[in-house]
Amino acid sequence: MAANGGGKILNVSSTAAYMPGPLQATYFATKAFVSSFSYALAEELSDKGVTVTALEPGYVETEFADRADLNGTALTKSGQTPDTVAKIGYDAMLKGKINVINEPFLAFQLNWLMPFLPHKLKNKFIRKMQEKA
Repeated sequence: MAANGGGKILNVSSTAAYMPGPLQATYFATKAFVSSFSYALAEELSDKGVTVTALEPGYVETEFADRADLNGTALTKSGQTPDTVAKIGYDAMLKGKINVINEPFLAFQLNWLMPFLPHKLKNKFIRKMQEKA
């Protein structure tokens, strides 16, 4: 793409990239890597006409909850369909956005509230969301 003077890359990350992930530490850390990698790559390729977008959705209604044994947790109470999330990501990629979170209120919480919480509180909050009642 860089050699051809342009292109667009859409990487699928998660809102998990914004926080610690007790009970799913590897998943959360992997998504943090995907987002960080995407942001860095976006800068590296910006002068070559290539944009990189990180799609960072909240919960998406897929078989993920079954496979990760998350059904019955606060994380799976509401979500969007894969088609809806894919469209949001695709539209953001076409606009050249560096990242997109599919739910505006969740984006507000992650960008404006979560950074100011102490790590211990974040850990407890996320753990509680992932534990079954």
